[in-house]
Amino acid sequence: MCACPAQKLCTCSASSLKKTSNHRKQKRLFRKAFFFLQRLTRGNQTDTFRGLLLKSTCSFMKNSIFSLILLFSAALTGFAQDTIVLNNGDVLSGEILEQTASHVYFKSAAFGSISINPRDIAEIRFTQDQLGEITVPKDAIAKNEAKPPNLPASKKPEKAAAKPPQKDTSKKTKKKKQWSGQAGLAIALRNKTTSNLSGVYKDEKYETYRLYGNLNWKGERNSLRWDWTYRYSEDEYKIRDDFFNITQKYNRSFKNKNLYATAKTLYQRDYNRRIENEYLQTAELGIKWFGKDSRVKLSTSAGGGYHIYDRLDSSRSNKTSVSLPKFIFDENFSWKILSAQELEIIQKYTHLGNLDDYHLVFSFGVQNKLVRELFLRVEYKIDKDTEVFYDDKGYYDKALLTSLVYKF
Repeated sequence: MCACPAQKLCTCSASSLKKTSNHRKQKRLFRKAFFFLQRLTRGNQTDTFRGLLLKSTCSFMKNSIFSLILLFSAALTGFAQDTIVLNNGDVLSGEILEQTASHVYFKSAAFGSISINPRDIAEIRFTQDQLGEITVPKDAIAKNEAKPPNLPASKKPEKAAAKPPQKDTSKKTKKKKQWSGQAGLAIALRNKTTSNLSGVYKDEKYETYRLYGNLNWKGERNSLRWDWTYRYSEDEYKIRDDFFNITQKYNRSFKNKNLYATAKTLYQRDYNRRIENEYLQTAELGIKWFGKDSRVKLSTSAGGGYHIYDRLDSSRSNKTSVSLPKFIFDENFSWKILSAQELEIIQKYTHLGNLDDYHLVFSFGVQNKLVRELFLRVEYKIDKDTEVFYDDKGYYDKALLTSLVYKF
């Protein structure tokens, strides 16, 4: 191995020259390839560039024109639309296709093709003065409805007058009963004049028992009532003290419901008054002084009647038939003090005859509800007949009655 410096220098110079020559060779190859490609593409270069430029220009113009068309359409639809104002305040914008008496066919971008009833429209604003012939799409045709009157399209239709609220007749109402009545049992402490076997006037006090009741039928303007009473007791001589009464009363109200007419038929048998087979037929006109809903009720009636009866003498062996026309006056009063407890004051008065010879019955009492339809009644009653004489003294019967009454 040579260690001479000169030899080393020669070796380095040879390697540097070799690298320089390789670099020059590469440059030459690159130049040759560039010139070859330039020659190869020199003939078609201009045509290709022009085609690409033309294509890009056409595409840009097409896109621009299409965009302009879309913008123009949007401008037309946004600023030249028909407007419908509904009764509830909503506003719809779009195109009115057709307008008839029963429908307005409308097309909007939000809802598509729809039909609107003119009764729901408050105002229509057109962008065109007239509408041409337009084919209505099938999906815009609504079902037939009742046609409202023809209204001008530009005028606001008048709202139909609001109907007054009707009462709900389906609510349950308390049905009035046509039939009613009552039945009672009374114990009476009596103070009366009577005739005994000796025919001497005597004032007696003792107890008697009564059964009584009535049945009522009431129509719109007519009513019927049947009353009955039976009383039984025995005096000190074990003579039966019988009293039996049955009465039918017909009542008819006039158009003015405070006025009424009444007819009464009575059959009676009264041992104390020494009367058998008593008949009375009356006709009366009356008036009700207070309204139907008032707690106070007062009615009076007056008229004439025909009275027939058989009167026994003191020995009860001889009969005398009597028939006379009579004047009659009836008065009935009631006052419901407490409606919740149905505490009521009742009073009645009947006068048959004239001022000299007459038969009167007066009663006054209080009635109170116990349970359900059971009532307690306490009343004081006076029965006086001036045509009956016991030793030149007229007949009278005073009684304090306590009774239980059931109403139905």
